[in-house]
Amino acid sequence: MTWLWKVPDLRTRLEFARTNAPNDTLTQAACRIVYHTVRFIALILFPIDYAARSLGKLFDNLGRFLGIFYVGSLLLYLLLSILWLPFWGMLVGSSWLWLNHAWTRPILLLPGAVLSMAMTIFLMFVPDPQKQSGYVSFTREWPLTWTLWSPPPSYFQEYDILDPDVNPYEAERLLKEQAESEPDAAPRKYDPQR
Repeated sequence: MTWLWKVPDLRTRLEFARTNAPNDTLTQAACRIVYHTVRFIALILFPIDYAARSLGKLFDNLGRFLGIFYVGSLLLYLLLSILWLPFWGMLVGSSWLWLNHAWTRPILLLPGAVLSMAMTIFLMFVPDPQKQSGYVSFTREWPLTWTLWSPPPSYFQEYDILDPDVNPYEAERLLKEQAESEPDAAPRKYDPQR
């Protein structure tokens, strides 16, 4: 499920995406409007998100004792993933179009912003206790979602990330190791060879 995807370098991806975003007025306006609106929506729906996660934890705990709850929660997560993926594709695809074809920006502004807001609402209602809280950044940062999801090779060069295809869980472990070995250094860079 994509909302479970751990992105250990999300902060640096955000920094890179914002720094390298197109500098036209429409992009700047879209980023501000979507960011602030989605942030407001997430703030308003935080109690629902908390309740949904708690409900998911309850079903997970019951599932350990009663198999029917476990199977039911897995089927629910499967259904939610099936519903999520086409909209995720539209969000990422519209972001790619926005970033690569400037003529599409006036056309995509309203549908992309509305899609981003609707997907944020969907994410807040997902009752998955394993849901990554930072994942809302992918919807909040539209039209930069494509750069967050699939950074270009220049991102990996700029931040000295040697292996862009490293397993995200392995990357998280490496970032933690580096942070522990260099407590004063910001955990921006990691070396998979360590």
